[in-house]
Amino acid sequence: MSLDILALLALVIVIIISAIRTDLNTGLLSIAFAYVIGVYFAGLSVSEVSTYLPEQLVLTLVGVTLLFEMAHENGTLDKLASLAMRSVHGHPTFLPIVFFLFTFLFSAIGPGNIAAVALIAPIGMVVAISSGINPLVMAIMICTGANAGAFSPIALTGIINTGLMRNVGINDPNVTLQIFLLVAGLQSISAVLAYFFFAGYRIQKTSTIDVASIESNIEPFNKKQILTLVAIFSLVIGVIIFKVSVTVGAFVLAGLLGLLKIGDAEKGLQKLPWGIISLVAGISVLVGLLETTGGLDLATNILASYSSTNTINGLLAFVTGIVSIYSSSSGVVMPTFIPLLPSLLERLGGGDLIEMVVAVNVGSHLVDVSPLSTLGALCLAALPATFDKSIMFRRLLLWGLSMSIVGGLLAFIFLDLL
Repeated sequence: MSLDILALLALVIVIIISAIRTDLNTGLLSIAFAYVIGVYFAGLSVSEVSTYLPEQLVLTLVGVTLLFEMAHENGTLDKLASLAMRSVHGHPTFLPIVFFLFTFLFSAIGPGNIAAVALIAPIGMVVAISSGINPLVMAIMICTGANAGAFSPIALTGIINTGLMRNVGINDPNVTLQIFLLVAGLQSISAVLAYFFFAGYRIQKTSTIDVASIESNIEPFNKKQILTLVAIFSLVIGVIIFKVSVTVGAFVLAGLLGLLKIGDAEKGLQKLPWGIISLVAGISVLVGLLETTGGLDLATNILASYSSTNTINGLLAFVTGIVSIYSSSSGVVMPTFIPLLPSLLERLGGGDLIEMVVAVNVGSHLVDVSPLSTLGALCLAALPATFDKSIMFRRLLLWGLSMSIVGGLLAFIFLDLL
């Protein structure tokens, strides 16, 4: 068996195992495959295989997530979410839209899509039941809003995406913002479709849950929380306006919060998403080996044989959506497919690299409303105990699966045709 086939087969095995064994961090398995194939089959040294580790990306992930874990630990993010929720009381018709905007904002300013849903879903799903809003609509709006904001330059997924784009030659910070806006726009279209398709504007008073108990008794921000908010918005302004490195800014601000005892750095470090960090790093190491052995070229040829310059974005969105149903969107799908794009562009003899990145981003994340994903599962878990969750599970699953087709169609229409 040739090295390119062997390396590509290893990646396929990792993706399949990630779908079957959700208890196993396949990033570690990816590193193991990379060392075995690289050292014992490709004749590389251990140090040569180690160079595939994306150090810059890992440092950025650690710095940003540490800052926001410290903000979560001292209650800043929870209080901000509660205050935001209270502002929508009395306007049930627009609740799904407002919750979409809230999760978009929370995701975009740094915590990322999973953290945003974890903060808002427990309130949003209860508010939906109590206000007579279709809980399916609320779940879709919360998850889609979080994913619309996920590609912000300072959010976890956005940082991963920026690192992957840098590796394929896209270094312009303006492109990062462009992709963020394009992805947010396509995600918003799917949210609007869901809102009207499921009649999210219809109100049915069928519950007696007291929302006031959730919205009341919110104390003002204390001094530490105010300073934490200043730090967060300083990072946002620094990155977007003054082009400060998000890695540098996050570590400096996290260090200051810890030094001044505004946030607990030790607890923040303990709660970092080491699983996703090691997953992204591990997949990147294996993909780096694929590039050396010719495995990426082989995968590119396979994709190119089924597509053209007029259909490639739709195909990418559909394929990444299917794979993402059972695999991590930012941890497996993006690090696997984005490195393929430059070679795929060359094979096709045309196309737009940035649009192809957008197609991968949209396709891999539209399906995340499924209860098999973290976001969908968080919304499902947030429903009151009296609600029939089995029905909700089936509806979320059907919507999530259908999004692989919708994602492909949106990418085809807005990226291939227009």
